[in-house]
Amino acid sequence: MKLVNIANRNYIITLILVFVVGSIVGYFVLKSIVNKEFNEKLFAEKDQLIYELHTFEELKANYYLNIGDKIQLDEVDRDPDITPILSDTVMYDKFEKKKLPFRTLTFSDKFQGKFYLVRITKSLMSNNDLMKGITEIMVIVVLLLSLSLIVVNRFLSKKIWSPFHQILSDLNEFKISKPVPLSTIDTTVDEFRELQNALNSMIDKSIRDYQNLKEYTENTSHEIQTPLAIIRNKSEMLLQEPLSKKQLTEIGKIYEASGRLSRLKEGLSILTKIDNEQFVDAEFIHLKKFIKKKLSNVEELVGIKNLTVTTKFLANPILELNNDLAYILITNLLSNAIKHNVENGEIKITVKSSELLFENTGLDLKIPTEELFDRFKRSGKNIESIGLGLSLVKRITDYYHMQISYSYSNQWHVIKIQY
Repeated sequence: MKLVNIANRNYIITLILVFVVGSIVGYFVLKSIVNKEFNEKLFAEKDQLIYELHTFEELKANYYLNIGDKIQLDEVDRDPDITPILSDTVMYDKFEKKKLPFRTLTFSDKFQGKFYLVRITKSLMSNNDLMKGITEIMVIVVLLLSLSLIVVNRFLSKKIWSPFHQILSDLNEFKISKPVPLSTIDTTVDEFRELQNALNSMIDKSIRDYQNLKEYTENTSHEIQTPLAIIRNKSEMLLQEPLSKKQLTEIGKIYEASGRLSRLKEGLSILTKIDNEQFVDAEFIHLKKFIKKKLSNVEELVGIKNLTVTTKFLANPILELNNDLAYILITNLLSNAIKHNVENGEIKITVKSSELLFENTGLDLKIPTEELFDRFKRSGKNIESIGLGLSLVKRITDYYHMQISYSYSNQWHVIKIQY
């Protein structure tokens, strides 16, 4: 959820809570004030009525003060001696032609030597209309306030947060292999300026670290290659000399170890370059043609184990990959299918529009599936393997946001890549 939506949601929730609590409190406070004023008016009319009854001689059974307001006098035999009582009732109003709420003030008094029970009844309609009108006004004001808050906040947020979105866009487009400085933002917000300064410092340090690591990797790779080449060349020369069988065996071990170390160096170098995103150049690879070409390069290795290779091209997808990484990907998959196969085994390659399958016969690898793509994981005692083949495959698929999975069933290894 976007930050502006979270802010709006919190504003609205707070506003609604304040409105509900404030409205309830305000309603009862206002109702109390209106009732107090209304009651005071009833008691004022009581005093006025008592004055008129004591002043004028003629008495009437009913007095009407306003439309719908009524004063009723009932003669009684003896003094009721009651304190003034307020009560609410519902009566039919002939003007409104419906039943309406009324409030009655009942009291007793003595006029012209006789005792009377007096009732002053006034309509509560005006009070209810007042409360209803105030409630409607409050609801309208809150709705308008909420709507204006959302609209104003949305428009203001676009302007206020535009520097942040610019910084975010620059970060999404930033590549450590081709660094470009962040755009200079024009803002008066201190926090955004501090954020850009902190990011610029962090990016500068990352670029320096990347360059240092890149130079270190390249220098190390170059410096190791020379002594390795010397060791292999000298070993080959010694293998040609008339030495004892034991000496030739030991020299052969040196030769094999130097070869494995050379392959290990190349594998780690490739992994480092992938991690540093140095394989940025991409081209369109016709997967069917690419796989056929790589199959022709391993025909000799396939023949040594007398393997049967079956290809099934159900589609001819075109992938945008770096050519070197595509070569490493397919070569390692083929190499893995050959190395971990059995004599007279089979290899099946299936190409679909969004999926690539490499299947081969072979024994169980005795490696947990979740560790199969880790570095330096090998099956058995295969000294020729450096344990980086499937790790390279996994890193390449991750680099291009592909999905890779492995399964083993009925003596068949299956590697599936979804692109």
